[in-house]
Amino acid sequence: MMEDLKSKINKLASFLKVDSQNQRLLIELVETCLRAGELEKAEHYLQQGLSHWPEDSSLLFQKGMLCMYKGEYSVAIDEFSSQLGSKVPQDIVKYNIAWAQLALHQPQNALSTLDGLETLSPRSALLKARALHYLGRMKEAEQLLTFAKTSEETALEAESVSALLALDQEDRESARTKADAILSKSPRNVEANVIIGTLNLGDGELQAAENHFAVALAEKPSSGRGWLGEGLLALLRGEFSHATNSLQKAVDNMPTHLGTYNALAWAHICNGDLSNAEKTALRAKELEPRFSETLGTLAIINLLKGERNSAAVQAKVANRLSANSFAGRFAQALLESDSGEQEKAEEIVTQILNSEVNEQGERLINSLSRFQSLSETKKND
Repeated sequence: MMEDLKSKINKLASFLKVDSQNQRLLIELVETCLRAGELEKAEHYLQQGLSHWPEDSSLLFQKGMLCMYKGEYSVAIDEFSSQLGSKVPQDIVKYNIAWAQLALHQPQNALSTLDGLETLSPRSALLKARALHYLGRMKEAEQLLTFAKTSEETALEAESVSALLALDQEDRESARTKADAILSKSPRNVEANVIIGTLNLGDGELQAAENHFAVALAEKPSSGRGWLGEGLLALLRGEFSHATNSLQKAVDNMPTHLGTYNALAWAHICNGDLSNAEKTALRAKELEPRFSETLGTLAIINLLKGERNSAAVQAKVANRLSANSFAGRFAQALLESDSGEQEKAEEIVTQILNSEVNEQGERLINSLSRFQSLSETKKND
């Protein structure tokens, strides 16, 4: 496929040398360069075109697409917004604005943009489902996925999101069944590998989990869930430097996921780095001041620093916010047992990760892995 695209680029470029004023040919060349990942070439030909036709809406649309491929989503939104009301099909323009908004972790903005579409296609339904998933509106997302599955182009990705919905709603059996079905058709599917890896991790099947996370990250190095899984795996194995590095990558790719910040804080604790542990937990607190697990984590950090009074206050607030705050309850237990010395940090974190979260026996490490996130979706080019 990639070789075919490169061959096409060479052919179109040779045609353009002969017919340099052929606007349609130049636009096709830019589009092909983008699909092939040849961004420098795409930018070169785009600038060449804009020097001849600076107000051409199709070329300006491709300028927005170049920004998307470069990961410059805020600039892309500005470029596409300038094309609202242009000759470019408006639903395509709005779809790409919404895609960029979701990439910037703005699901509500993405939903508002998608609500303005004249026609809901399977692809836009899929993107809308991802935004709803991000916001925790699972039933609405699933309804849209049913429609997205009707198109061959979007069916597999819709099935992947549906499997993530099952995982994030703690329906492990359904998540496994759906992910296994996806892997039978697409063995290197990123989301299905992350799901099975996450389930293996919770079941204590660490080598199997490692294999699935490795596939996911090889296919998509920016997979926040993949890095989270690898980081939690390293934590369970006592590989704390590895855990810190992987969880930092998870935070970089999922900057609004509170569970990842808490896991990263615990990795820092195990490395004896209470300063960075506290900074990480405080960043999570900035994002959501009333998340009980963050406050419980801060309580444990304060306890390890010898600040028992602060720890007691944090633990009390955490347990008041949620009776099921596991870090909060653990901090309280440590306070009551007069534990919490620095040399017990590893033991503390290991016990927290293996604590049972609910009556079904699910461990905390499972719940940390659940997250509504934007995964790899197809740009509308």
